[in-house]
Amino acid sequence: MPVYRIAQLNININPLYPQTAKRLEPFLSGSAKADFDASANYAEIAEYVSKQEPPCAEYLAEGAIILTKICKTVLSRFDGCFFHSSSLMMDGKAYVFTALSGTGKSTHTALWRKKFGGRVTMINDDKPLIRKIDGKYLVCSTPWMGKSEIGTNIDVPVKAIYVLERGTTNKAERVSVSRVFRQLLEATLLPENPEDMKKLLGLFDGLFSSVPLFLLSCNTDVQAAQVAYDAANKE
Repeated sequence: MPVYRIAQLNININPLYPQTAKRLEPFLSGSAKADFDASANYAEIAEYVSKQEPPCAEYLAEGAIILTKICKTVLSRFDGCFFHSSSLMMDGKAYVFTALSGTGKSTHTALWRKKFGGRVTMINDDKPLIRKIDGKYLVCSTPWMGKSEIGTNIDVPVKAIYVLERGTTNKAERVSVSRVFRQLLEATLLPENPEDMKKLLGLFDGLFSSVPLFLLSCNTDVQAAQVAYDAANKE
């Protein structure tokens, strides 16, 4: 069974559909050992499809199931969580932008690429993980990168996290977790059991104690990227 390297973990995945195998291919690992298995079987895929309205393609269901299994296992066993965001690397550090779908995460990170050019590398435009590894919080790409399919198989230390909202002017305000707690919970996959919920809250507590959190109100002018950057680098 193929082993894939995702978020610095070796994961057994047996892709059943060629579209899934193609998506996973850039993350293939040379390791013969795996930390866990995240494969989907035909029964799980059929059940998932039957619950969708309208029904989705089987390969899309397979990808959703695999990603969910990875996210749940990373939270339960490996000090990390899914974090719905558009995430980029600039000068070796990760800047992470979360918001409800349709708010403009991808539009904003495109402004960074326009403003800063080759200094910017996209980590993942939609579905990265955040893990604590050796005392550092890293944004880790996954094979699932959103409609744009923009991303790179890299893991990068977090410099700042932003909760994005549309505005007429550009302003980045450092905020407490309590100020944007609902948005942060909406950005992750909420666990089904109390023990994993404690782990998620503990992860958030450590993450936002060491990484600055901003509420970013912005428009689509390229200056929005400069405002966001300056907020995290003014010290």
